[in-house]
Amino acid sequence: MTIPVLLAGHGALPSGAADAAEFVVGPQSRLLVCELGPAESPDTYGERLADLVGDAPEVLVLADLPGGTPANAAKLFAARRTGVRIVTGLNLPMLLEVLVRDGDVDELAAIAQAAGKGGVLTEPVLSR
Repeated sequence: MTIPVLLAGHGALPSGAADAAEFVVGPQSRLLVCELGPAESPDTYGERLADLVGDAPEVLVLADLPGGTPANAAKLFAARRTGVRIVTGLNLPMLLEVLVRDGDVDELAAIAQAAGKGGVLTEPVLSR
């Protein structure tokens, strides 16, 4: 079973992450995007998030900021449903690794967390 991956974040960040990921690995039918608009209430955002997920038995939510409205809405949603896991700190290495791997939602959450941390590096400057 392919587990949906919901990108939750402020503004266009989720769409940008989805576009970048699909640029690298091709179209991904499992990606769901939920952008928080500037004037949107947390309740309205949470309702849209729930509508996007629908009745999927499992979903991995990759949210931009811990403690932000998108992550908090996902936490409220997860409190009402089993099979929802949330990883914050959305970045492209995290997303790409999740999209090319298989596993249950717990395995994918662990993969996302490790890849997200591992993808943050200070690159050496090349000298001429």
